[in-house]
Amino acid sequence: MASSDSEEAENTLTGLADAALSRGHEVTLFFSDRSVRLLVPRDEKDYTEFSSRGSRLLVCRTSAVASGVPSLGGFIEGVEMSSLGELVDLMDDHDRMIFVGGDDR
Repeated sequence: MASSDSEEAENTLTGLADAALSRGHEVTLFFSDRSVRLLVPRDEKDYTEFSSRGSRLLVCRTSAVASGVPSLGGFIEGVEMSSLGELVDLMDDHDRMIFVGGDDR
């Protein structure tokens, strides 16, 4: 789970996800708060690579609205709208969860 759009948080998130995928693990990336901005189309890092490698890219609908990113057409391909309720279900169903973020405002 990511909650920050800082470069440090993003590098940590992408490094951990890449390492887990390289070892054959199932990876679901959940973006909330400011991190939803990482899923808008841009020239730098692109999370479609993770989607194409089998990861689910979930974005909190409430956070998307708060960040002003339109839920339709505002995100890169492969992003699924989600909720904090689904995050709770993911936490219950998976054996590991890593929280990347912090108060970087």
